[in-house]
Amino acid sequence: MRAEIDWPGGRKVVALVTVALELWSPGHWPAYAPMAAAWPLAGIDDTHSTSWADYGVTTGIWRLLDVLGDLPATVGVNGLVAERHPETVRAVHKAGHEVAAHSWAQDVVPALLDVDAERTNIRRCTDILRQVTGVRPTGWMSPRATGSKHTVELLAEAGYRWTGDHGDHDLPQVLSTAHGPLASLMHSDYSDVRDAAAGPYAYRDLHRALLDQLLAAPGPGVFHLTVHAHVGGRPLLAGMVGQILDHIRESGDVWVATHTQLAEHVLTHQEGTL
Repeated sequence: MRAEIDWPGGRKVVALVTVALELWSPGHWPAYAPMAAAWPLAGIDDTHSTSWADYGVTTGIWRLLDVLGDLPATVGVNGLVAERHPETVRAVHKAGHEVAAHSWAQDVVPALLDVDAERTNIRRCTDILRQVTGVRPTGWMSPRATGSKHTVELLAEAGYRWTGDHGDHDLPQVLSTAHGPLASLMHSDYSDVRDAAAGPYAYRDLHRALLDQLLAAPGPGVFHLTVHAHVGGRPLLAGMVGQILDHIRESGDVWVATHTQLAEHVLTHQEGTL
């Protein structure tokens, strides 16, 4: 892909808002849950940490849908979420947001699977999201953004158009596969899981400074905002997300796009330069 790609309307920056809507399989929970991290209890079913993670599907996603308003987001959804909470996933789709596949559950990491199991995982996630929303997902995000050496080929084989697992370029790249091109969209450097530990206001200020930096640079640039429904969907952090989104709205020179909109723009641009 040539470096002189630009964004529609001559905008300097494209903003990608990613919301992770996640669950863990029975017997699993996020190691970073506050109690699990502060007071791990080996050999027990950590019901508190499981409940903490469930907040995203019961409460957090609904608050974030309100905060997003008219701005489009890409929501990475585990297949298990669609199985257990289909009405929630349908609400995300009906609100105009992109639903992307995010493995079956957060503990189902592609890099830990053999090729047949990974192909089955992709197909299983694709099928249930299509069944619930009526639309086949065209993008994929692996838990931990950790695909296997087979993931890119398997996604292209399954008809996907983009992957969100990579972090080796500032701008989107086009990956060649035996099944056609696949757009690679950089994974965010920052997220509420890792960076909100400094405090909600620092999280807000970091993202506003990042957007300002990108707008001041020559461009083109890509601004990433990644928020997890079970973390950033809680009241104070959700308020900070809202202030970041307001900063995007007020900046003017920003194209707010779903991952698929950006991927298709990049793939079309590549075809036009061949």
